[in-house]
Amino acid sequence: MVSSYFKPLNILCIFLYIVFMGVALDSKVVDALVLFVSEQDNKPVYVSGKVEKTTVARSGDLKPVVAIRYRSEAVSPVTPDENPGETPDLAADTAPASESATFNCLPADGQLPVTSVDMVTTEAASARADANPAFEVAFNQTAVNAAEGKEPAKFEALPTLGGKAVPVATPANPTGASALTYINSINKNPWEYATLLDRYIVRYDAETYVVLTIRPALQKMLEDIFGRYSNRIGAGIIQDPATGEILAMTSSHRGIVTSIDSEEYKTDNWAMKPTFPVASIFKIITGAAALDTGKITTESSFLAWGKSYMTVWKAFANSHNGVFGRIARKIGRDVLEQYTSAFGFNKTFFFDLPVGKSLAALPNDQVKLGQAAAGLNRDFLVSPLHVASIVSTVLNRGKTMKPYLVDYVVRKNKVIFRRKPFQLAQPIKPGTARDLYRMMYGTTAIGTGKKGFGGYRSCPDLAKICGGKTGTLTGASPNYLFTWFGGFTKATGRDLCIVTLSGQPNHSGTKASAIAGQISYELYMKRQGKDPCAVTQNTSRRSRR
Repeated sequence: MVSSYFKPLNILCIFLYIVFMGVALDSKVVDALVLFVSEQDNKPVYVSGKVEKTTVARSGDLKPVVAIRYRSEAVSPVTPDENPGETPDLAADTAPASESATFNCLPADGQLPVTSVDMVTTEAASARADANPAFEVAFNQTAVNAAEGKEPAKFEALPTLGGKAVPVATPANPTGASALTYINSINKNPWEYATLLDRYIVRYDAETYVVLTIRPALQKMLEDIFGRYSNRIGAGIIQDPATGEILAMTSSHRGIVTSIDSEEYKTDNWAMKPTFPVASIFKIITGAAALDTGKITTESSFLAWGKSYMTVWKAFANSHNGVFGRIARKIGRDVLEQYTSAFGFNKTFFFDLPVGKSLAALPNDQVKLGQAAAGLNRDFLVSPLHVASIVSTVLNRGKTMKPYLVDYVVRKNKVIFRRKPFQLAQPIKPGTARDLYRMMYGTTAIGTGKKGFGGYRSCPDLAKICGGKTGTLTGASPNYLFTWFGGFTKATGRDLCIVTLSGQPNHSGTKASAIAGQISYELYMKRQGKDPCAVTQNTSRRSRR
């Protein structure tokens, strides 16, 4: 009687044992070195955390795992000499799945979480590798063979000497250079156009060159368009929002466009300078905060003037300052400050070339808070590249991708490093991004951007395949009237982020939306196989503005 009672239990134990052994054979517990990146003296700092244990699926010879996490609180550098047990001789294959990127504002407890991100390529391109030897141990040797279409470069093992990493040459990477070294080289070495590749490249040495993401045809089109307009200051960017690639970027001063192969393009480019008032572009962040927290919907109504009310989407299209001031008071300063930070203000901007930090300090006074939320604070400064990142986040379902210029590295006709798109954060939910995206259509269809995208007889529906947000505000230094357009076009068949900036001494000059409309129009005409220069019904009129 007793034995028959335990018989099913014995069978269950045997079954569970078999399942356990199967799992044990297909997985393995490995060491994971966690690197934390924070900011100190306006520079990223990498600090090694304790070695953790993690379970990963077995696939060939497993190696220890390296993960990297971003956190907002300040940290002090820790060197291997201070804590030798935390910087072992490692090789990383992939980061554990538990370290996937998450950055959702306002969870249930009301606190913003730390962002954790997988690292399968070296993506801390704006950081100095020598800021911490722990960074070198984990990331110095990253370049390996990566043929077309294969996975990006993985990490290789590093030998150590006295507790510090020693760059070594391998058959795949004879130079012994890290991916970070290749990325940094574009700031030091001349750029040139490679005819056979039809791309811009930077020569690292006699046998190695870095291929940039800039597409020459788009770059030429952007430069030509800015060359037709009389801007005291101008900047334009075309970005792929899904990957973060910069496809074209230009800068002009007093009507003269800076050549992409000049040294000034890297050192004195308006597109990378956070010296411009963000103006009504900030309404994107105010709207995102209110929609994401459920305080409003796109159909919510607010008092606009007198006894008249206006819906949120229409206030966005017409850039109504009063409505967005009331939205800010509804969500509160603390919430708006969290979303301002989540969208990258007051933080180091990670890019392959130096880009300054965008600034936005929200005032405590309710009246001034409303003005700032509507984009009327001249002390809120931003770079065109950062505006492109904000807009691309909306276009990419709320995911912020790291913008980059280095595409891949070639040595002796072999690709030794290929960039992988890298998600930095997700400040808003996909549903919020979708609502903002829909509201952007209103700007070009009926709102403040309508004039810039209208009047094209060869493409009367141009405004319907584009969208965005405009902005207008006088800057403090220089004291010009700056106009913005940050948005998108579907003229090529998919979303492309377009950002234009125009600085003029008064209101009579060219507006940024007109430049963005011209860009979208020419993209559309070229996709139709037509020459946009042959159709001049708008070009001559606008170039005289």
